[in-house]
Amino acid sequence: MPLYLSYAEEEMKKVVTTVINKSVTEDLTDRFNTDDFFIIKIDEVSRTTIVDFDPVILNRAMSEIANLVYDNLKLISEKDKDALEKFNMSDSVFYIPSGLIFDTVWLNNLGPKIPVKMELVSSVNPNIETKVTEYGINNSLIEVFIHVIADVKMVLPMASRTMQITVVVPLAVKIIQGMVPDYYLGSFFQEKNS
Repeated sequence: MPLYLSYAEEEMKKVVTTVINKSVTEDLTDRFNTDDFFIIKIDEVSRTTIVDFDPVILNRAMSEIANLVYDNLKLISEKDKDALEKFNMSDSVFYIPSGLIFDTVWLNNLGPKIPVKMELVSSVNPNIETKVTEYGINNSLIEVFIHVIADVKMVLPMASRTMQITVVVPLAVKIIQGMVPDYYLGSFFQEKNS
């Protein structure tokens, strides 16, 4: 049984990760323009002065992500045919070959297949994380990630286990170009002319 459970856990992580990634990347990109996540203020000489995040749009995106992922996981756990087809799944979420118990490569795919089902235990919790790093000279790379945490229950014929699965999906990436200070070139030309 421990071998089946560990195999089923890994497969369940793959399934939930696929559902979350497809929900965020395919369904959400149609609804939001990633440039709208940022508020960029530029002064009169076209220099970037402030870069901030629009909390209203980010909160709306988090709410829609939570609803999309919850709905998709719920439909899969209820065996909705359209949802299962969308994510390339059969009536069970996946099957474990019973030959796996022998722990031999030649027998892995032999014997009847054990169905594994999924149930959504609680709500889906998204969380936004931002990361700012240096990029070249006087530039910044701003990345926005969403952490989606889903609690699912994996159900085998003789056992079940509740799992918390966290998936990190990049939402937006923006390069902010800074100005090169004038005093670098100014000091070079002053020394050369003197």
